[in-house]
Amino acid sequence: MHQLLNVLLTMVIGIDSAKVLFMPNILYPMHSYTMKYLADELLHRNHQVTWLEYGPYQTKTSLAKGIRRIFWPVQFGNQIFNDIFVHRNHSTHYQIWDAEFELTNERTTAWLASIRLCDRLLMRSKAKFDEMLHEQYGSVYIYWSMTALRTESAWANQSPSPPSYLPVHGTKLTDDLSFTERTYNLVSYFRSLYNHQVIVLPRIDEIFQKYYSGVAAAFDIERNASINFVNNPPIFDFARPFMPRVNFVGGLHCRNATELGGALRDFVAAASEEDGFVLISTGFTAQWALAPQRIKDIYLSAFRAYPKTRFIWQYNGVPFENNLPLNVFVQSWMPQQDLLGHPKCRVHISHGGMNSVIESVWHGVPVIGVPLTVSGHDNLLRVTARGAGILIPKTDSVKKN
Repeated sequence: MHQLLNVLLTMVIGIDSAKVLFMPNILYPMHSYTMKYLADELLHRNHQVTWLEYGPYQTKTSLAKGIRRIFWPVQFGNQIFNDIFVHRNHSTHYQIWDAEFELTNERTTAWLASIRLCDRLLMRSKAKFDEMLHEQYGSVYIYWSMTALRTESAWANQSPSPPSYLPVHGTKLTDDLSFTERTYNLVSYFRSLYNHQVIVLPRIDEIFQKYYSGVAAAFDIERNASINFVNNPPIFDFARPFMPRVNFVGGLHCRNATELGGALRDFVAAASEEDGFVLISTGFTAQWALAPQRIKDIYLSAFRAYPKTRFIWQYNGVPFENNLPLNVFVQSWMPQQDLLGHPKCRVHISHGGMNSVIESVWHGVPVIGVPLTVSGHDNLLRVTARGAGILIPKTDSVKKN
């Protein structure tokens, strides 16, 4: 972490205090949750930190006192995007529990939603935005990939991604490829670049030219980032070449466990030293309130099969009446790192969220992966390929007890 901060701070030469602007994407709470740790540390090192969010709502991320926090309300003006990212009642939130549904277009949808927000922000607040950037900040900027060094991200920062042995995200492949898999991977490689170069970037360029006529192309701006942050540790991905300005910062938010409190502390204390407890979490991705009853019954049946083991379940669905086994504790939010760092934690059952999996690896807890999306499947593949867990395909976990 210290090396990372030194690299960041040396960009500002000849002054003791730098002005740093954070602009997290509010569509995914994980983004602001991860960035806050760097923002807090920079403030601790006497830098002037501004945190700017814009969108239909403000995140609940807690920031250190002294960080200047700004929120500009901007609406999508699009019912589909509102249903997906605001109300979270779009059909995809229900279908995510289906065995055959993989949410393959998640990334492209988020890009298009972000572009729309940018357009509507500049439409009403361009002068205010320009003033902030002109008066306080220079041209040094950091491109922070919150998932991994995906094909299009690597292409942008000139890091090779040979499809002959490096699997494209979304293919569910590892670096052990047959000829057929290599062919499929090559097609996926070009598909990924096509989405980025033909679907996404031209729409960004259109907005740039609309509000800043003559500005450089979005791809050139992306390619000339001062530093590229990637939200996973180097060991998390398969062996690959990358440019010197690429910095793997995954695990930046990880910390040692603190003492549990309340009913959760009592529940964990009652677990035996031998059997301990199992943590089940689905992060921000899944809503148990939308899960079919048969899925819940599968989990409950599995919990009953191991009466000596205690299960701590991040659950935000309909409350259980008298159907909850005595060895199960449910709560809508869990202090995940405090639980993963507890000596009685035996296994983490995870949906495959990037931060969730990284935290398991950081705390040395084996993972049982039950992916709900293609991106979750890819994250879990990178853990299981190193023997740090096992992966249960979605079709098996949904159809079988």
